[in-house]
Amino acid sequence: MRTAALAAAGALLAAAPAQAATIDVPADHATIQAALHAAGPGDTVLVAPGTYNEKVAFASSGTPGSPIVLTSSAGAATTILSGASVPGDNIVLIDNRSHVSVIGLTIRDNTGLNDGSGIRILGSGKGITIRDNVIREIRGQNAMGITVYADQATPVEDLIIDGNEIFDCDPSPSEALVLNGNVRAFEVTGNYVHDVNNIAIDFIGGETDIQPNPNLVAREGVCRGNLVERCGSGFSGGIYIDGGRDILIENNTVTGCDLGIEVGAENNGINATGNVVRSNVVYGNRVVGLIFGGYSASVGRANDNYFYNNTLYKNGTDANDGVGEIWVQYGDDNVLENNLVWSRDSGDGAPMNTMVASFNATSGNLFDYNLYFTEDGAAAAQFGDSGVAYSGFAAWQGASQDDNGIFADPQLLDAGAGDFHLTSTSPAVDAGNPVYAGVGQTDIDDSVRVSGGRVDIGADEATCGDGNVDAGETCDDGGLMSGDGCDANCTVTACGNGIAAGDEQCDDANLAGGDCCDGGCQFESDGASCDDGEACTNGDTCDGAGGCSGLTEPALVCDVPATGGSSLKLTESGSDDRLQWKWGRGPAVSDFGDPSAADDYHLCVYDEDALLVSSAIPAGEGWSELAGGSFKYRRSDGSPGGITSALFKTGVAGKARIKLKGRGAALGLAPLAIGGASTVTVQLRSESAGTCFGAEFSSPFTRNDASQLSDKSD
Repeated sequence: MRTAALAAAGALLAAAPAQAATIDVPADHATIQAALHAAGPGDTVLVAPGTYNEKVAFASSGTPGSPIVLTSSAGAATTILSGASVPGDNIVLIDNRSHVSVIGLTIRDNTGLNDGSGIRILGSGKGITIRDNVIREIRGQNAMGITVYADQATPVEDLIIDGNEIFDCDPSPSEALVLNGNVRAFEVTGNYVHDVNNIAIDFIGGETDIQPNPNLVAREGVCRGNLVERCGSGFSGGIYIDGGRDILIENNTVTGCDLGIEVGAENNGINATGNVVRSNVVYGNRVVGLIFGGYSASVGRANDNYFYNNTLYKNGTDANDGVGEIWVQYGDDNVLENNLVWSRDSGDGAPMNTMVASFNATSGNLFDYNLYFTEDGAAAAQFGDSGVAYSGFAAWQGASQDDNGIFADPQLLDAGAGDFHLTSTSPAVDAGNPVYAGVGQTDIDDSVRVSGGRVDIGADEATCGDGNVDAGETCDDGGLMSGDGCDANCTVTACGNGIAAGDEQCDDANLAGGDCCDGGCQFESDGASCDDGEACTNGDTCDGAGGCSGLTEPALVCDVPATGGSSLKLTESGSDDRLQWKWGRGPAVSDFGDPSAADDYHLCVYDEDALLVSSAIPAGEGWSELAGGSFKYRRSDGSPGGITSALFKTGVAGKARIKLKGRGAALGLAPLAIGGASTVTVQLRSESAGTCFGAEFSSPFTRNDASQLSDKSD
């Protein structure tokens, strides 16, 4: 007869959890599916190297702290789960399961799909981990890598998708990695998504066929440290928040896609809000770098989102579809601060110089403390706000945007090679919003976000003085004192490192002379020749204290026609200023150099000693050679200096001629209505070709008022 004590002991033994087991495939079970049927909480299904031709589903859930783990004994490179010729839409299915993990497998060969995935999570669940898998060759349409369709009232939460590689898939018209519906508290980190034909990573809300409650959207998660390359085939986002909210998109790199990073909402009544996009590097994307807002008035919007410290570099690479760096669609009250925006220039092909494009009515979007740059100069930079276009950085600031922004070369370490670190002398250093604290944040190197007096602009935080030798530094002694062997720019104390220390009078970061600081880092003497960087000044000399300046006056030696034959017409009309100049009846000209390849020209128009026009006409793009050493030039956009066309015609004395036309704000035309006793001098110069062609126009002029100056030479 059993006693009460024995009965109680038996009950305790019956209630004790089973010991976690390792289930080996194929040693314990021939198939992965059979092993998953046998697995319980805490068990690990350990798959040996080989190719397993099956599609599997988790039969049970784990428990908190005791997940069911499906993994490889040797890593994804050797353990392959292939769906080739196996019926079913998904290779790995997790349907209303919790506390399960898929780690370190290659999942491939799911073909001929209409809607299927490498790994698909359905319903609800908690504590799911998808890590270090390779997912490839998912083919057809809606052929996705990792799909989460959270269609229940209870969410999918505490989800980790980390370190996976997804490529050679056909997700179009869907997404390679997607979280759709009632998903919260997730981490999508360290994944590499590349070479797929639509959106790479997507966070969706508002698709009622997936989640009937439009309030249950992808939310309160993190997308960090992912690399996205070459994704899309039209207007697809590299990383896309489509109706999601309160999501952090941080420290990602997106390149070679259609749209770099997008925050919007495709479903009417849905508002993407509370999202933060910060410290990402977005470069070389086909249409645009950063885009936010609904794509039309009839769909959802993107309101009250935040875009901080992103680096955008030469996006909008497609000559037909390219927009530029930032595209504002239907969305209000978004904030963009501390971003580094470097646009494609005239040498990169169209589109060019577009920093911000806005074709729709929006309101309250705030831009400030951003740094903009294009090699074509501040006047060439293009902006838009609420459907209004602004030409030039000054006009953009005049529209009460970026009052504290700057236009300057950011001095990146090697942007052309994909290195977007700031150099120590970059104007982006300590130039962000001074109240931006960045507590708990890191930059693209996982260095502390604010390391100086204030946050840097862009995705990189220069960390000179933290004791670590970072990219671009040759030393870091943990301080910012110069002259102690490691200077305040984290380079070894020496002449030519950009910091004057010790007995150096100057240090301009080179050892060359002719720039008012000689090769020994001493000031060159007062009166020494130099170049002040302005093509229309002459007699540039040093001042003995490191400064260089020249005289704003015409060159003394210039080919001027002895008789009439030249004409000038300057018209002031806001952003549509115009210039026409003709030079003729002068001396013989047989050589203009080679502006099609090597010789830059510059047009200077002087009113006595003041400049009315200073316009560059660089060699290369726009030039074509004619017979007999003549040339013509055409740039309908007028970049970079406003000159739209030119004709250089060689000829004997009296027959050579030059014609120039220009228009637009890039001309930089100074106010007209000049003094009545003035002489206006026009000179076209090329230092490299060794030429100067000029003409003088003296009062009384044919016309001289605030709108126009026109005359013919004597």
